[in-house]
Amino acid sequence: MTPHVPKRNPTGNVRKIYAVAGIVLALMWLGETNEPAWAHGLRTVVLLLILPPVLLPANRRLTAAFHTARHPARALTRLIAARILIVTTALTVNAVLGHLLDPHSDHHFRALAVRVLCVLLTIPLQVRAAHRARERGAPPSTRPTLSAPRLMCAKLALVGAALLAQLLLDPYVADAQLVIAAALAVTVTAWGPKIHTRLLTTPATPDTPIPARAMT
Repeated sequence: MTPHVPKRNPTGNVRKIYAVAGIVLALMWLGETNEPAWAHGLRTVVLLLILPPVLLPANRRLTAAFHTARHPARALTRLIAARILIVTTALTVNAVLGHLLDPHSDHHFRALAVRVLCVLLTIPLQVRAAHRARERGAPPSTRPTLSAPRLMCAKLALVGAALLAQLLLDPYVADAQLVIAAALAVTVTAWGPKIHTRLLTTPATPDTPIPARAMT
């Protein structure tokens, strides 16, 4: 008798990822309650311009190396260390920019410490997820991946809309930042899975045929 093997639900996983992303983005939007909306929007844009183009390619390359490594523990250490270094660097640039915009406040560096601690607390989850992915045996190079330019455009459009909405609401709503944060969480959770496939790209692999160029 063949044992029952539970099937994975990719759609459910995508929904969970976007729900978490929506909450994280909302919390980041609420993280600077005493900061003008334009300054907070500027720092958020800078963060988005740094993370996707650096993190996504590095993560894919090191994940592929982990799946094929003869010593997976070392490869996994490099993968997680690279993720933490890239995210921490981006958060540090974000905090320094906040300090330059408001030199009299040290709140940005306290927030940086909290965010870096939260990143470090994800290490056990990253280890577990990496080993489960390796056990499934599907190499990352065969799966579509997020396109950094498409992801950046989508997030910049979202942040731009949120910034404009807050600037319009500020004169009339006492807690405009809270309203926008809630709207960000709902929007990302509801619309993220719907546009997810449009943010994906299929990377070229050695097995992908290269079209022949005409000889002149």
